[in-house]
Amino acid sequence: MIFIYKLITILLYPFIPLYLRIRILNNKEDVNRINERYGIASQKKKEGELIWFHAASIGESLSIITLIKEIQKKNSSQILVTTGTKSSAQLIKQKLNKKITHQFIPLDNPLFIERFLSYWRPSIGIFVESEIWPNLILKSKEKKIKLIIINGRMTSKTFKRWSVFSSVSRKIFSCFDDCFTQNNDSLIHYQKLGVNKACHTGNLKFTSSPNKIDVKAKNKIKKIFEGRKIFVAASTHPGEEDIILDITKEIRSVRKEFISVIIPRHPNRKSFIKNQVLEKVILRSQSKKIKKDTSIYIADTLGELELFYSIADFIFIGGSFVNHGGQNPIEASYYGKLIHHGKFIQNFTDVYSTLKKSHITKLVKSPQELVRHIQKNYDKPKKLSKKNRLYKLNLKSQNILKKNISLLNKYLP
Repeated sequence: MIFIYKLITILLYPFIPLYLRIRILNNKEDVNRINERYGIASQKKKEGELIWFHAASIGESLSIITLIKEIQKKNSSQILVTTGTKSSAQLIKQKLNKKITHQFIPLDNPLFIERFLSYWRPSIGIFVESEIWPNLILKSKEKKIKLIIINGRMTSKTFKRWSVFSSVSRKIFSCFDDCFTQNNDSLIHYQKLGVNKACHTGNLKFTSSPNKIDVKAKNKIKKIFEGRKIFVAASTHPGEEDIILDITKEIRSVRKEFISVIIPRHPNRKSFIKNQVLEKVILRSQSKKIKKDTSIYIADTLGELELFYSIADFIFIGGSFVNHGGQNPIEASYYGKLIHHGKFIQNFTDVYSTLKKSHITKLVKSPQELVRHIQKNYDKPKKLSKKNRLYKLNLKSQNILKKNISLLNKYLP
């Protein structure tokens, strides 16, 4: 099966320029850095050892920011971070200093992988969460690069897919020297798939710190929503916007100042959502004024999620009213608002369990229950004790960070 996969990636070579062109047209690739997808470096490698982190997208990138900063304090090796999305590249640039080198991960073609690894020659490859590319992993092992999985997460669905090809998965996962997982379920899954050494270290996303909210930007957006009661529905998925619309209509039937801010998980869905909702809708990117009859506001810009959390009266995290498995609520937890979510949170069970113990989250089993809870607390939205909330989260994050760094130090150059 490995041979067949490798052969397919070679045979697809002639179609790669077209594939990347389509992604450029859809604003999913940086046209000025497209050569990086072919394994061609756009920056220079420094002399000496190199520590390589790979994080698929923005969520995985956020989880390693604090970890990388701590490693930099005591390790002078060059650090390379590869990601696969434009938004994650922007995040790395914003959150980490100029000493960090960023490159887009090459496509999983043997030629591109060979070119990438031969140029950068990393001493260690640290893969965040669950993105595994067979050619990349096997070639890295062939070149005797130490391989580690950190913040490993594997859902039952993903585990079942890998299990279909057990001999293939065992060959790939046995390449890893160690694996640090977010939870015990993931630990068991990785072990069954062939990882030789693994342990549960906790979720590194608890170690990420909130962005500093620009005071001018916050005051400006507060003025835009002046006199309105704000319901932020974050990271919504197909099927949930209809639900948010129904909730909005029901509450606005008695509370005309109520407005829903929809922040879709994928901002490129904005036009579809606008056409689907068929209400008085304003897009954030259009910079139009909110009118009295505006009921839906779509935040279709990147990097402003926490800004909206900071001004929200009520928060709902999407992917949980539809069977997607939920989205990460940690970012929202820093702003002292009660976080509502549906029952489908199986991909983040451990995170929600931790936050529930601090009374930060509330399960609403149906849209009607969410309506009732908003109406009940409408005049005085629940705010959480900052001291209690932050103390518990900070204590947990410090323990997780220490454990990961202690184990990782054994492998770092």
